[in-house]
Amino acid sequence: MSDTSDALVQNWQSEIRYPVVYTMTTGSQIASWILGLFFGGCGVGLLVLLQQRSFDPFGFAFLGVIALCLLAVPVYCVSYALQGRLTLEAQAIEVRKAFTTRRLQRSEILGRRITQGRSTSYPVIVPRVGRPMMIERSTFGLDDRFSAWFNTLPDLDAQERAETLAMVERDASLGSNAQERLATLEKSKQAAKVLNLLPMGLLFWSFIYPKPYVGIVACAALLPWIAVVLVWAKPGLFQFDGKKGDVRPNLAGLLIMPPLVLAMRALLDVTLIDLRQLFLWGFVLGLPLCVAVLAAPKAASKATAKPWALPLLMLPFMTAYGCGLLALTDAMWDSAKPEVIQTAITGKDVSRGKTTTYYVHLAPWSKTIDEDRIAVSRAYYEAVDTGDVVCVRLHPGKFGLRWMQVGGCG
Repeated sequence: MSDTSDALVQNWQSEIRYPVVYTMTTGSQIASWILGLFFGGCGVGLLVLLQQRSFDPFGFAFLGVIALCLLAVPVYCVSYALQGRLTLEAQAIEVRKAFTTRRLQRSEILGRRITQGRSTSYPVIVPRVGRPMMIERSTFGLDDRFSAWFNTLPDLDAQERAETLAMVERDASLGSNAQERLATLEKSKQAAKVLNLLPMGLLFWSFIYPKPYVGIVACAALLPWIAVVLVWAKPGLFQFDGKKGDVRPNLAGLLIMPPLVLAMRALLDVTLIDLRQLFLWGFVLGLPLCVAVLAAPKAASKATAKPWALPLLMLPFMTAYGCGLLALTDAMWDSAKPEVIQTAITGKDVSRGKTTTYYVHLAPWSKTIDEDRIAVSRAYYEAVDTGDVVCVRLHPGKFGLRWMQVGGCG
């Protein structure tokens, strides 16, 4: 904060008459009431359903818990609408919600941040101990008095930007002087912009026009390793889990979308039989990538506030990476002759949600494999009817993970 802006804030501070109390705006209260009414209606409807239909004990208990959770929402919403308020004092801030009240003294506050949402930004107060306090401006109708109070807190984002920028300027491996090092940083930012667009391009490619198929699988398998190589080679320029104000580009996006593409293509394209082995060996296959990410060298800066966040995030994505890649290559590279088993279609159904999946039901075709509901393409679903004779082709799999296809017997 400059001397001029600091003086303006001090003038504002001297003119504000504390305490300043902000209650929920009328619009926020109406929205809270509507939200409560909607979920309450859903809860009542579910209770009526439980009374009118018979369920097994587990299903009744499960739906009953859901109904109680739905009925708890209007209680929270009404309480929040009536009691929600933010109180600003010269040396403290207090936020009261439905059933909780949190108060922070200035001496307990480390600083401030701004968090970007989809369409707005949220002031965040970071305490020295405990979780951050996110403030919703629109909920309480905050004005310039709050902004003046908030801006007197240390700007943690600006501090971290200055710290990491100074770290880059001191890194001799990036150039002979500070000017060259900053120019190298700008080039890395431009390269990272292109790299971070590739996962989204891969997603569209894999679902809109998945050809050549091998190219999609290869790109999804290689993109995370490209990010790993860059972070290992230039830890002063690239990062996976740096601080929020870090000026170095973040390549974590290359670790998220490609594994999802592999997993989704495997789910849509391969009907695997040996799922237990898939998850076991898929986890093993994803482990080297996970270790490479977690062990990647980091530039000499302060530790992140949540060092456990990256390992926790990595585990499911690396499992998806290993399982998806193993399932796809097991089927793609399988050149062995399949076992052909004749059976018949006993029924069909369609599952509709964010995506539509078509299924055919088969008569029992194996004594050891209980797989009778098979996902098929829409064209095949429309081409067959109940009672048609079809053949199951049971493939051994390149890596011993059996997979199957359903089609004609010709």
